[in-house]
Amino acid sequence: MKKIIMLLAIAGLSSAAMAQEANSDLVNKHEVYTTKFWDNWFVSASVGAEMLFGNNDAHVGVGDRISPTFNVGLGKWFTPGIGVRLQYSGYEAKGSRKRFGAYAKGQPDAAGYYDQKFHYMNLHGDVLFNLSALIGGYNPDRVYEIIPYLGAGFTNNYSGVKTRQGFSVNGGIINKFRLSPAFDLNVELGGMMAQNKFDAEIGGKCDFDGVVSATVGVTYRFKNRGFKTTKKCPQLISEAELRDLRNRANASDAENQSLKDQLARKSDVVAETVVKTVADITPYAVFFEIGSSKVARKEEVNIGHLAEYMKKYPEIKVQLIGYADKATGSAAVNQRLSVERAQTVAKVLTDKYGISKDRVALEGEGGVDKYQEIYLNRMVLIEAVK
Repeated sequence: MKKIIMLLAIAGLSSAAMAQEANSDLVNKHEVYTTKFWDNWFVSASVGAEMLFGNNDAHVGVGDRISPTFNVGLGKWFTPGIGVRLQYSGYEAKGSRKRFGAYAKGQPDAAGYYDQKFHYMNLHGDVLFNLSALIGGYNPDRVYEIIPYLGAGFTNNYSGVKTRQGFSVNGGIINKFRLSPAFDLNVELGGMMAQNKFDAEIGGKCDFDGVVSATVGVTYRFKNRGFKTTKKCPQLISEAELRDLRNRANASDAENQSLKDQLARKSDVVAETVVKTVADITPYAVFFEIGSSKVARKEEVNIGHLAEYMKKYPEIKVQLIGYADKATGSAAVNQRLSVERAQTVAKVLTDKYGISKDRVALEGEGGVDKYQEIYLNRMVLIEAVK
């Protein structure tokens, strides 16, 4: 009975490891692997409306200054919180001007102001700050994220015979809504500050010209998207507790061996039954980080105790069944990962603890969703072979 209790206690460490892993999402929420150059690229497109703020545009009503606009951008996230993009913005601007000249339309009104309309483009580079990830940590399943940005670029007005170029400063806020692992819906509120010559009119109440816009669009994230966490779980039990646990397990082994020897002298049948019961083992589970086949140090507690038990009872053979979570990765990647995980556990048993290879069989089941929590499907199940 003592031996069974000890085995259940050791096997229970896997459940504790799962709880620690879940908690470590909060403790180490900002730690991720640095991605490769071609990871986490995205392309976006949006349409909406904008309003011009020039020298004399306030002369006309707000409705007369609203015009269509669109954005097309390409960018990359270096971390969950920091990214960059290059974006083309603009199309048309409308407003009012005091003097007749470039972009003036029609006849002046009673106050001598002309309507104006012109086409332009604004090519700008921006730095993106994902506040949701910077403050709340990386979460690939987060539905809403707020992303301020700040950048600079240049403008080009291409209405009429003469074009005009100038520098611009850009800023705004992107409200990102997750639609799927690959697509987001974006509501962007942006602003551009340009040189005073932007609307071809110098003078007036403003020392600069500007545009504010509101657009709605989508973002597509190319393959190799997302980040891998580098969670570091604290040690589950202290060295002293682990040493005491092993000593108690060894004492229980000795007591069971003594009982087995006594029963063996009385009945071969009873002895056979006792040996079979003692040699039976509880299934073990070894858990892995997302996308990884490396055995964490905390998981070697289970593997090491299993190896000691297999050395004591050489008739035991085990089957290692590798799994990956179906929610992430393709079927081919998950199949390869599940096999690699089983191979890694087998290598620890054979190379580190000296268990014969003919006592260890392995297979990979690929991506599965057997358990409600996704991370529970990233494991190798170890079972005794009858």
